This record gives sequence, C-alpha cells and structure tokens, in this order.
Amino acid sequence: MTKTKSFGLAAVIAALGFSAACNSDYTPVEITYTSVAVTSFSIAKDDSILAGLDTVFFSIDLQRAQIFNADSLPFGTRTDKLVPKMTTLEGASEARFIMTRPGKPDSISDYLTNPNDSIDFSNGPVSLFMKSPDGKVERTYTVKVNVHRQKADSLAWGRVAYRDLPGDFAIPQRQHTTATADAVYCLTADAAGAFCIATAADPSADEWQTVNPAFGFTPDIDSFTASADGTLYILSTDGHLYSSADSGSAWTECAGIAMRHIYGAYADGIVGACDDNGSWRFKSYPASVDIAIPADMPVSGTSPAVNFSFPMSQSEQMVFIGGRKAFGGLTNTAWGFDGRNLMPLSAISPIPALEGMVLFPYFTFRTSALWVTTKYTTLFALGGKDAGGIANRNVYISTDYGVTWRKGDSLLQLPSYIPTSVRAQAVVFPVRYPLSRSGASLWKEMPVEELRVPAALMSPGISTMATRPVEDWDCPFIYLFGGEKAGGLCHDTVWRGVINRMTYKPIQ
Repeated sequence: MTKTKSFGLAAVIAALGFSAACNSDYTPVEITYTSVAVTSFSIAKDDSILAGLDTVFFSIDLQRAQIFNADSLPFGTRTDKLVPKMTTLEGASEARFIMTRPGKPDSISDYLTNPNDSIDFSNGPVSLFMKSPDGKVERTYTVKVNVHRQKADSLAWGRVAYRDLPGDFAIPQRQHTTATADAVYCLTADAAGAFCIATAADPSADEWQTVNPAFGFTPDIDSFTASADGTLYILSTDGHLYSSADSGSAWTECAGIAMRHIYGAYADGIVGACDDNGSWRFKSYPASVDIAIPADMPVSGTSPAVNFSFPMSQSEQMVFIGGRKAFGGLTNTAWGFDGRNLMPLSAISPIPALEGMVLFPYFTFRTSALWVTTKYTTLFALGGKDAGGIANRNVYISTDYGVTWRKGDSLLQLPSYIPTSVRAQAVVFPVRYPLSRSGASLWKEMPVEELRVPAALMSPGISTMATRPVEDWDCPFIYLFGGEKAGGLCHDTVWRGVINRMTYKPIQ
C-alpha cells in the first residue's frame, strides 16, 4: 500500500472550504491551512511489531485535522513505540508530537530534529502540532492508530445469523442440502410426504427457486447429492439410483447399478457403497470404479465428502469421516479416495466414533513469534451422534487433509445458540464483504458472544502494496443447513457464520 497521499494545491484549498466572496469590499485573507497541510503519513517498518507495518494506509482528513488508519491493526498490536513518517505540502517550521501520559506530564517529540523518535499511541490519540514555514499559521492534528478490540482468532464466529430453511413448507420434517460450484440445492419433505427442492446461486439469498418433484419412488433423503456437472442424484429406499438434469423436476433411474449409500460427488459423477450379495463394493456412476470395501470402512452414516487437489496429488482427492461399518459399529476414522485407492487417513484421532457428522473445508491461522501469519486450508468436523444416540457438540480440525485431527480451542467451538448438528450439511460460499443490509431480509442476526481469548496473538500476512484503502473483499461464509433434533425431526433453520478475521479489512 502506498505511503503517500498527495493533493494539488487547488484541491486542498477546496477541501478546506476556502472561497472568495463576490463583493467589491472583500479583503482576501492571506492565512490558509494549506501551509500546514500534511500530505502523507505512515509508520516505519518494524517487523518486531507487525509484518508489513510500513504498508498500513493512513487517511488524512485535512478539513477536520485528523489522521488515522481506517483499517484497524490486528488485536494486540503494540502501539507504544511506533516511528511515524510524514511529508507536508510546504514544509514546516515546527512539527511536534504531543503524547498524553496518565498521571504524568505530556511527553513531546520534535519531529524536525528527531524524525526517528518512536511515538507512544497506547494512551489514545496523539496531537501533532504544526507551524507554517513563515511561522504565521499553526494547526494541531489528531493522530490515531486504530487497533481491533476483538480477537480475530481461528473461528470465533462473527456475523452469526439464521433463517428458516428455504422451500415451500412451513414445518419441514426432513431435509438434505447439497451444492455445486454454481448452485445450492435444499431438499425438504413435509409430514404429508410432499417434497420440495429449493435452488439458489447464493445461499444468503432471501428468494430461492423451488420445484416440487414427483419422484415416483420413495427417496432416501440423506443420499441427495449433486455432482460437479450439476446433475442431481438420489437413492430410493430400496437402493435404486436416480438422477435429474433439470434441478430436480424430473428423475430417471440409472440402469445397471444399485447403491446402499452415496459418499459424495467425484469427477463428473458420484461414488457409493454397493452391497453385492454381502460383498461390499465401492463403485462410481458413471461406471469406472469398482473396489472392495475394507471391513473397517463405513458403508453408511458418513459425513458429506469433501473434494480437493493439492500440489503433491495428481488426481482429485476425496475425504469423508465417521459412519457405520458394514458389520456393525461406528468409526471415528477419516477415509480418503484418490481415484484408484481407498485408504484410512486418521489411525489415531481424538474424535469419538460417530455417525452423521458435518465436514467442510475452511481456514485457520497461525502466527509465529515474528508476527508472520500463515493461512491454512483446514478441514472442520463437527456434530454427529455416538452409538448411544448422544449428540457430539465438539468441533475438530485437521490441517493436513484429514490425516491428523485435534479438538479445536474455545474459539473454534459453536456459539451456544447454534443447535447441535446431527446429519446437517455445510456450504462454504464466498461473498463480497461488507454484506449489503436489507431491511426486509429473512436473516435474523445474533449478538456476538463474549470470547475467551488465548494468550497467542495474531496478525494478517502482507502480500501486496496497494494504492488505496480496501473497500470490499472476498469473505467466505459458512452456511449450516438443518440437522436432526433429538426426536429425529429436522432443525428447520440455516445458520450463517464467518471467521472474525475474514470480516476485517485486509492490510495490503
């Protein structure tokens, strides 16, 4: 980000509101504040305080004599020893920083004689006294270094809001949501056995398009899946596979294959568990994959699968977690599929054996002692229930594609008002932030819960030099759809949340 903010002389005069009156008796006033105009302000580089400190953009309000950084520095950034750098329009005969000190006399630093002195902003705004080159004009600026008051830690949910599940039913009894890169599909059923598929390109939208499919069979709602090419798939309760190419209006049986469980989308189709007369096989549709399922691999109740690619991989990778094995018993293992091989990823895990978990990719951050912050793509696993039907409320994370897991700290856990998620689904969708607010929105925003902040401090990484303050930016929100209540009926809500760090303006 540039450290210079230049103004033409005419623009400065106009900004300060000076004009000549159209009166023959008018006598022009020679004294103007342009002679004490600050045209650039920044903080000197100091990686021991914050990486990229010298790139922080400071706004200069000449009319109100205020200098400040609109994009607040990370929570916990030290401001007691910052070295300012500035330029003025016409130079200055005096430039002094005046620092208040509670219970002590003010401290004064002469910028002209000691330009490398550090300034203490920790007690609030600092005054900058300026005098013009000819000594006739004086002005005092208020200089403020803003720092976030709230911790921007790993997940610490912010902007949490909820709305009713989209669709035609006031009280849906079952639901399952799936998504492609282009759309989100929410399937619901009511007590009378009617079905609705609601579709939107943006899950934050108030209005969704709906269709009422006439399946012609009894669908297994938990198997509802969308492939990468936008085709929808679902199983009947007797194991037949059906597909739809028109957002769920019409359904056609997929001949030649029967599945008992769909793990998720893979390539341009899906993969699932097939029971071939007691021999469990992992098969794809369209057909290309047929692998024997190991005895300790689950064949039902798994989380929705997450697919990704990474530099060391030559093919698309699939990960799912938890579920019920073919011969009984639940598992806590994450399994992976790379197009040819099935493999258990997490031999040792703090996660209990569960079914119906939620799995989604998101982000965590880790900051070194030198304030260098690394952003990690992270798998989040939460919810589900154990063999006794007890719901799990803990959130677990993996930063190595599901190989190792740990329980998230308190900032990663769900706020108390979000219900426990059993057989819920999560969609991560990027939006431009800040969000536009609509007075008629169906979303109801929740108050932010007080956070218990660990001792570690974090700061964003710095990657570019920008020429103006950031006004909006990509911000991935998490949308948590449905889930089961204790009695088996669904939670008829969608919860939306975001990592607090993502809602802060990036420092560039």
